[in-house]
Amino acid sequence: MPVGKTWVLAEVLETKPTATSLELLTKARSLGGTVEAILLSPEAEQAAPALGEYGASTVFAGTDPAYGELVLGGPGADAVAALVAEHRPDLILVPMSYAGRDVAGRLAARLDVPVVSNALDVSADGTSPRPRSSAGHWW
Repeated sequence: MPVGKTWVLAEVLETKPTATSLELLTKARSLGGTVEAILLSPEAEQAAPALGEYGASTVFAGTDPAYGELVLGGPGADAVAALVAEHRPDLILVPMSYAGRDVAGRLAARLDVPVVSNALDVSADGTSPRPRSSAGHWW
């Protein structure tokens, strides 16, 4: 059974989604269900079409110029938490970049949910997503 709704926190570099963001969208598609993306960057509108080409049916684009001028962690986690409260995704995949890890940690604290880092894979077993760590363990 597929995951109901998977989100990817995408990143952009020079108006294009990063390779890691596109890889995460590809993985999200493989889980089945709905795939959506969040992109917080002044360049979000330019990068959004490419996210759609990789499977995002919806792109939540935050284009505030401040996203390009400050550390994304706090403001990014606040923006994603507000979207989560409204749309209730089942899984959020985040790039293992400095900004991605910062947002993920802060978001997990705000939502009181676990975060799994350094995972190599994730699969759906019909009830919930299951990450696999670099050591091969399942949670």
